[in-house]
Amino acid sequence: MRSTLFVCFILMLCSCVRAQVLTVSEEIPMRNDTEYTLVGKLGGQVLLLQDRENKHLLTAYGRSMNESWEKDLELRGRNIRMLEAVADQDGSGFHLLYLFRERGRNHLQLDRYNPAGNLQDSVTLVDFGLFVSSPEDEIFRSEDESKLLMLLVEQQSKARYLGIDLDSMQLLYDQEVEPEKFFYNEDFLQAEISNRGDMYFVVERDNFKSKRKEHRYEVYTHRANGGQTGMIDVNLGDSLTYDVFFRYDNMNRRLTAGGLYSTKDFVRAEGYFYVWINPDNPRDLLRPHFQRFPLNLVKNVEGKKYSKRNPGINDLTVRDAVLRRDGGMVMITERDRRLQRRGGATQNQLLNTYGGRPLVDYHFDEIVVFAVNPDGTPHWSNIMHKKQYSQDDNGVYSSFFLLESPSRLRFLFNDEIRFENTVSEYVLNGRGEFDRNSLFHTRDLDLRLRFRDGVQVASNELVLPSEHRNRLRLVKMTYDAR
Repeated sequence: MRSTLFVCFILMLCSCVRAQVLTVSEEIPMRNDTEYTLVGKLGGQVLLLQDRENKHLLTAYGRSMNESWEKDLELRGRNIRMLEAVADQDGSGFHLLYLFRERGRNHLQLDRYNPAGNLQDSVTLVDFGLFVSSPEDEIFRSEDESKLLMLLVEQQSKARYLGIDLDSMQLLYDQEVEPEKFFYNEDFLQAEISNRGDMYFVVERDNFKSKRKEHRYEVYTHRANGGQTGMIDVNLGDSLTYDVFFRYDNMNRRLTAGGLYSTKDFVRAEGYFYVWINPDNPRDLLRPHFQRFPLNLVKNVEGKKYSKRNPGINDLTVRDAVLRRDGGMVMITERDRRLQRRGGATQNQLLNTYGGRPLVDYHFDEIVVFAVNPDGTPHWSNIMHKKQYSQDDNGVYSSFFLLESPSRLRFLFNDEIRFENTVSEYVLNGRGEFDRNSLFHTRDLDLRLRFRDGVQVASNELVLPSEHRNRLRLVKMTYDAR
C-alpha cells in the first residue's frame, strides 16, 4: 500500500476554532497525452478516471487518500472519446457518457457503474452514423445532475441538441435548432437544462453599437414533457451586453441571467443587469434591470486608472451565479486579462525557446460580487482583492474555487502563481461581509494546486488536483468546525 502525506492546519477564524485538514495522495506519473477527470467521492472513496491512449483507468482513493484499487474499464467500440463522468448525488454510483466508433459508424453510449467500478447498466443512446466532419460538442448539467444536455454542431448554421435522463438512462429528445441568420461560434451564448429536462438555448442578436437599440436575446425552448418548442424574445434596450451568465432556477421555475453592460463600447463595463423569464408564461418576465456600478466600487477596483468621464471596470468577466431562495442572485465576477507580448530585444530568445510563439501573460485579479434582489434592484456589492500573474500556462493555477454551503461562500485561491505559495480564502456571508484567511503554505508540501479543476464532494469538503512536472497528486481538503 502506498504511503500518504497527512498534514493538519488549525487556524483561528472569527470567534471560533476551525481546522482545515489536508490529505494528499502519492504522486501519479502522467503522460503528456493523458486526460483525467475527478469523478467525485462515492462510498467513502475518491474516484479518479484517467484516459490514457486506449486505456480508461478508474482509481479509488481511501479515507487517507491511499490507493485502494485500480480498474481498466472495458468500454465499448473503438476511437472512444470521453464526454462526461457524473457522480450520483446520493453516492450510489456514477454515469459515464462517451462516443465510440463501430464498423465506421459513430454512437453515443451511456454506462452506469457502482462505487466499486462495476458496470451496472449500459445503453447505446444514438447511432449517429458517419460524421461529415469532426463535430463540436458541449455538455450542460442540470442543477441536481440528473439530466444532461448535449449540443452537437457539425454545421455552424444549426445545432443538434439531445436531452439525457441519467436516472432512467433514456434519451428525452433529439432535435435540431436552426435560428435564422445564425452562426454558432458567433451568436450562441449558452444553454441550460432544468431538473425536469427542459432545454433552453440562448442566441445573441445585434450586440454592436450601430444597432444597440435592437439588441436582444432569443431563448429557444424545448419541454421534456410533451416536446413543445418555442422561442422567447428578451429585449435589452439600448445597452450592449459585456458578458452574461444564465442559470435555471429550479425552485422558482424560471430562467435567470446576470451580466455586465456598456452603453458605448466593449472596452469597459459600466454596470450590471439582471433578468428572469417564466417559461410557463413568457409574458411574465422581469424586464432587464440595469444598475450602474457604485462609484466607490469602481475607484476601489480601478485605482489610478479610474476615469471620471467614463467610469467603469476593465477586463471584468462573469464567472458564476449563485441563486437565492427568494428569486434573487449573487453574481460573481473576476478581472481576467490576457496579454500577448514579444519585444524586439527578446525575439531571438523567443524563437529559440518557444518556436516563434508569443508569450502570453495571464492576470487574474479582483473578485467583485453583486447581490441582486428578485426585482433586479441592488442588495449589496463588495470587492475581494487578489493579484495572480503567470506566463504561458493557460492560467490553470489562477482564479479560484467556490465552496458553497447554506450559510456562506468560500473562495479558495493561490496568492501567487509559483511553486512556493500561500493558499488563502475569502469567507463571504449573506450580508456581503467577508473575512480573508491565510490557510497554509505549499513550500514544504510539494504542491501546485489547480483550484479551477476542483470538485466539491460535501458541504465542508473538496478534492482538487496538484500538478507539477507531469506528476499528479490529489488533495482532499476538509473543514472541521469544533
